Amino acid sequence: MMRNWRARLAILALICIGVGALPVFAQTGGQFCVRAFEDRDGNGEWAGAGTEPALTRDVAINLMNADSVVVASGLLENSPTAAQGILCFQFLPAGQYTAVITSVSLTPTTPMSISAAVNETGEPVVVNFGAQPESTVPAANSSATGEVASESDQVLRVGLSVGGALIMMVAMVAIGALFYALVVRRPRTRLSPSTATSTGTLPPVRSDDTPTHN
Repeated sequence: MMRNWRARLAILALICIGVGALPVFAQTGGQFCVRAFEDRDGNGEWAGAGTEPALTRDVAINLMNADSVVVASGLLENSPTAAQGILCFQFLPAGQYTAVITSVSLTPTTPMSISAAVNETGEPVVVNFGAQPESTVPAANSSATGEVASESDQVLRVGLSVGGALIMMVAMVAIGALFYALVVRRPRTRLSPSTATSTGTLPPVRSDDTPTHN
């Protein structure tokens, strides 16, 4: 009885040692993460959390594989790391992936389609998505509008100056033509026959000097 117990114990120990010697396969997978930040200077580069804070909502992401098939989707506000502005897709096979990002109330300052290669080591690949709230966009647009208005004012001033110069030229030409017509080419007064004093002019014939015929 004792021998049987010892034999069973030895067999169990061998089984445990054999199982422990088997290779352990950990479940790994790639991670594709998108960090959304408020791009305050609009340069498309993240300046750090202390300068450009995270966006925490109103960012939707569709993740596509190399065949342009959507393999995952998510909303930033539903992410457990939304406070950091990060949405991750996990357990991805190695390959090339593209995040297609959309937002209703944000104006993007970076591309809305971002691609990156993912491996199965579990190390996350992080891409940055920058955007500005719509409330900050009109300020930039107003500046551009002011520049356009300034350019329009300059064009208007130039047009008025040219128009005024043309009007002055036309007025001067008209005055010159009138002066030429009234002064230079004024018709001369003709002398009547009674006041003509040129040589060879016969005096008028008097009625009593009419010759008589016999």
